[in-house]
Amino acid sequence: MQTFRFLPILCLLIFFEIAISEDATHIYGIHDWGSTAQGLFNGKSRWDVEMIRVGLDTKPLAQIAGEGFTILVRLGKQWGESVPRNSNEWDTFALSCASTVSVYSSYCKRWIIGNEMNANFDSNIPASDYITIFKKCRVAIKTVQPEAEVLVAAVAPWNSSQNPGGPYSYAWLNYMYTLVNGINDDCDGYAIHAYGGRNGDSDPRNDNYWGFGVYKDWMQIIGNNMYAYAKPVYLTEMNCFADGQGSIPGYPKYNYSTGWINKAFEEINNWNRSHRQKIYCACWFAYANGGFPGYNLTLLPQASSDFSYTTQNTNYTIADPTTLLPKYWAIYE
Repeated sequence: MQTFRFLPILCLLIFFEIAISEDATHIYGIHDWGSTAQGLFNGKSRWDVEMIRVGLDTKPLAQIAGEGFTILVRLGKQWGESVPRNSNEWDTFALSCASTVSVYSSYCKRWIIGNEMNANFDSNIPASDYITIFKKCRVAIKTVQPEAEVLVAAVAPWNSSQNPGGPYSYAWLNYMYTLVNGINDDCDGYAIHAYGGRNGDSDPRNDNYWGFGVYKDWMQIIGNNMYAYAKPVYLTEMNCFADGQGSIPGYPKYNYSTGWINKAFEEINNWNRSHRQKIYCACWFAYANGGFPGYNLTLLPQASSDFSYTTQNTNYTIADPTTLLPKYWAIYE
């Protein structure tokens, strides 16, 4: 009979291993999981980004983690206001974020606070306000999950709604600069967004700041801060629809360009091979997002085929993510 005494412990250990599986080592990822998403990856390790409005949404993170995805969760207040504008709500929001983390901590340890909060279609708040909100959330989350990575949200590119001033000619870069240098060491990493396909352009590898190449600007700003240069970076949204929606809501202005996904993954892999600060994942927006059906891989056969071809025929891993400079200096090279 003593043999069976350890069965519950064994079952618990098996469950725990499944729930918090090893971090993905490949860069391939999606935003907004769907039940058929696993088939895209051809056995490669994989990332998934999910959005949770605290106190409002539930997500099947146990199932997603069970399928081998390393999960990043974007925590927000509501659509159009991912972090609260009213300072009277900031403490409550931080506690709500911590409460959500406590529910899902077995399946996720990376939490993004808000989303594109500089933009007029989102919170449209000063960078200094976001810094305060972020720090409150990070303290609250670390209380319930000490090992959590609390990530600075991605700044919206090409958006001039908020401009705190700074060394750059463009508002979005000054906003990012203010965040990075205001937060310094009080974060665990950064989310970034990069979109290509301007005017139907099919090659993200030669884009500048007005296209997919904006990711280099984000990396330069992060890499030139003595604290931020040692943090992981996650490309949590990318696609070839930089020109936004066309005449039909939820559908992009231009069609998917064959091969774009292959080239985008190649570009991020090349970055990781030639720079010390790594981009841990590149996640296509989206796989199965109800608000953006025309962007979804489930409805884009060529894009889905390109994604699967890349995972089957390449091995783009994070190139030695522990390799950092022994002391600080600018690493943008």
